Amino acid sequence: MSDVNERRQRQRIMVESTHVPAPAFGLECDGKAIAVRDVSLEGFSMHVSTAPDSEAEFRFALTRTGADGVVCGRAQAVNFVRGATAESGVAGCHVTAFDGDGKARLAQWLSAHVAAVAGVPLTEQEARDIVNGPSLV
Repeated sequence: MSDVNERRQRQRIMVESTHVPAPAFGLECDGKAIAVRDVSLEGFSMHVSTAPDSEAEFRFALTRTGADGVVCGRAQAVNFVRGATAESGVAGCHVTAFDGDGKARLAQWLSAHVAAVAGVPLTEQEARDIVNGPSLV
């Protein structure tokens, strides 16, 4: 994988966990549906059985349950962690380009998602600050 590896500057937002109504977000990569684990304004991680080609960019499309539209763009795999089973690996991907207003739409979706799943009440501004803020992990 590339030396970019784990370099997200923005907070990762878990979109797949026991605390998130399933599935909150959908992901397609090169037209194939893939389970997405977390999303940030800079990238996402997805469940895959084998390491993706880290030299090639691929098309992606993100959707959010209950939200209109789609966020599309190009991404590149930057790391891969093999899972306990052949089907449970996770690939970290860096978004190299968003189509149109994709980044702004994703920021809006992530802010709404953070507010919806937070354990304490958040204002819209607090949710946006979390999404736009530095990675805490």
